[in-house]
Amino acid sequence: MRSFTAENNVVDIAYMATFTTVPAVLGLLSFFQPHILSCNNFSRFQSAYRPGYSTETALLKVVSDIQLAAGEGKCTVLLGLDISAAFDAVDHAILCKRAESDFGICGTALKWLHSFVTDRLQYIAIGSERSETTALSTGVPQGSILGPLLFAFYVSPIGRVVHSHGLLYHQYADDVMLYTALLPSLNNDLAFIERCTSAVSSWFLENALLLNPDETEAVIFGARQRLAGFDSSSGIDVASSNVSFNDSLKLLGVTLDATLSFDKRVERCSQLHVSYKSSASHPAIAYC
Repeated sequence: MRSFTAENNVVDIAYMATFTTVPAVLGLLSFFQPHILSCNNFSRFQSAYRPGYSTETALLKVVSDIQLAAGEGKCTVLLGLDISAAFDAVDHAILCKRAESDFGICGTALKWLHSFVTDRLQYIAIGSERSETTALSTGVPQGSILGPLLFAFYVSPIGRVVHSHGLLYHQYADDVMLYTALLPSLNNDLAFIERCTSAVSSWFLENALLLNPDETEAVIFGARQRLAGFDSSSGIDVASSNVSFNDSLKLLGVTLDATLSFDKRVERCSQLHVSYKSSASHPAIAYC
């Protein structure tokens, strides 16, 4: 009998050894999902690929934290971090090592996991034309049920890095939001946030991922009168690059302005128009 354990969760996989066909093995890989999600090492602030969690719950959590801070007379500095080619850059050796050390996946299950992510090929096809086939040395298959979940547990340790610097965070797949509330009297001291982003950037590099400061967004949220006394002209350093503060950012598809008035969101939604195609009997929704 073989089983893999993680924290208090035990999944018996002895019967899986009787399945040898590729479709059966790929189907059985879905048994990893309940095991991974029940493990304490899976980030509790990851809202993707979990039953009962979504972009809506992620937004509600972050916006609620910002509003609570504003009610206490604080401003919230939020960074929306961007990871370059995140899913395609996952290192297979690190992934399998993390599966074993952090999630207790071992033995036959670990061999199946290694087989699932390695020795994959890809090509590009346009019409009848097709490129040469190339072997993939990194990455997880995004078109599968398991691939995105594997990425989520691959980056789960980032939560411990952020927590050690005293900041709050939330994740949705490869979207990472770092934020913290500041009293207006402390508005000029962002050094501890920069130390956190530096540590996060270093962790990404150590795990074969790259933080892209050019695509990272920064916003300071708060009541209008509080923001008036917050000098954000110098921006903030992220991965050795200076990132300017904007007056809004798009978070998981929703535009949030600095005062959370949602004026820009309403303006964006008002641009929605319905155009009717003469050849169709139903309207086509187009976004401006």
